[in-house]
Amino acid sequence: RHSTARPSAGRSSGTPTSGRSATDELPPYKKPSHPPDQEAIRALRELQGRHLTEIKKHNKQATQAITSSAESVNDMLRDYAGYVERRGLKWKAGKNLDGKEEEERELAELKAQVDEATVKLEESMRAVIDSTVAAQRIDDTLDELRNNAPRQLEAEYSTQRTQRETQRQLQSQTESQRRRTQNTDGDDIQMDEAPTPGPTPLDGSRIELTGASKMFTTRMQREKDQYTSLSLTARYARNNDYRDFKRIVHHAKFGDGPMLGHEDTWFTENGSPAPGITDSTQRGDFDDDDDIVVDRATISIRCPITYQQFKDPYTSNKCPHTFEKNAILDMIRGGPHKIDGHRAVECPVSGCSHMLTANDLRSDALLIRRIRRVQQAEAAADEDSSDDE
Repeated sequence: RHSTARPSAGRSSGTPTSGRSATDELPPYKKPSHPPDQEAIRALRELQGRHLTEIKKHNKQATQAITSSAESVNDMLRDYAGYVERRGLKWKAGKNLDGKEEEERELAELKAQVDEATVKLEESMRAVIDSTVAAQRIDDTLDELRNNAPRQLEAEYSTQRTQRETQRQLQSQTESQRRRTQNTDGDDIQMDEAPTPGPTPLDGSRIELTGASKMFTTRMQREKDQYTSLSLTARYARNNDYRDFKRIVHHAKFGDGPMLGHEDTWFTENGSPAPGITDSTQRGDFDDDDDIVVDRATISIRCPITYQQFKDPYTSNKCPHTFEKNAILDMIRGGPHKIDGHRAVECPVSGCSHMLTANDLRSDALLIRRIRRVQQAEAAADEDSSDDE
C-alpha cells in the first residue's frame, strides 16, 4: 500500500504514515509447491555478480592499503631509531646532550604508537581476508544454484508427485475395501459420499519443495561453518596476502636481519598472533653486487631467464625460485608439457626439476620491496659520491 499524503514541512519524509505501520512484517515464508518455470530459471541463471565484483575489487585495494600502511609506519620507526642510534654515538662522546632525554622519550612513544597501529592493521588484514572468502563463498553458491537448483527442484517435485499418487492409490484401495466390507455386512452406503480422488492429496496438504533460497542459505551456512572451524594458521598463514603482509612488516622492522619464523609459528595456541618470531639459524654470503642478503639467505635480483634486473618478479610456490613475469609466462605458454590441462614447463633453474604452470606462480611483493630498497640505497650512495667529488 502506498500513501498519497505528501510530507509536511514539520515532518521528515522518512516518518511512517498512517498507510503503513512501522511494525509491518512480511508474511511467514511458504515453501514453493512447483519447480521454477522458464522465466524463473532464466532469472536465476542471470543473477548478476556486479556487487560481488565490486566487493572483491575493494578488498584487493584494502589489502594493498593495509600492507602499505603497515610497511610505511614501521619503516618510519626503523629510520628514526637509526637516527637516534647515530645520535647515541655523539651522546657517548659527551656531545649534544641537551636533547638526549627528549629524543629517547619520542622514540619510545613512537614505538608504542607503531606497535599499536601494526596490531590494528593486522586485525584489519584478517578481516579483509574473511570478507574476500565470504564474497567468494557467495559467488560459488550462486554458481551451484544456477547449475543445479532447477534440476534438483524438478527431481524433488517429481518424487513428491509420485509419492502422493502412490498415497492416493493406497487410500482409494483402502476406502474401496472398507465399502465392500460394509456392503457385505448389510450397510447401505451411497457411493458419491466417498472421497473423490484428484490431484490434491486427501489430507489437503500441498507439495513443499526446498526452494532456491533455502538451498542458498543452507550451503552458505555449511561453508561458513567449515571455514570458521579451521585454525587461524589454516585460515590466514596459508593465505598469500597475509604471508606478504607478515613478511613485509617483518622486513620493515628488522631489515635483512633475523629471519621471520615459519608460518606455523605465527599464531599461538589461544589464537592470537605470536610476537615477533625470528630464526637466525641460516646464513648466506654475498657473491657479487647482483646479490642481496635476504633474511640471512642469498637471493639474486636478476632473472635467471633474461639475466636482467627484476621489474615484475614472479615467485614459484613449488620451489624457491623467482623469474621475470613475462619471461616465465612466455616459457609456460610454449611449454611441451601439460598438468591437469594447463601448459607446464620445467623450472628453468639448473638442477630444479619442478614442473611449473601459471597457477604455480605469484607476484612477490617482498622481493619487490627489497629491490626497491636496494635501488634506493644505491641512489643514496651515488648521491653521496657526487657530493664527495
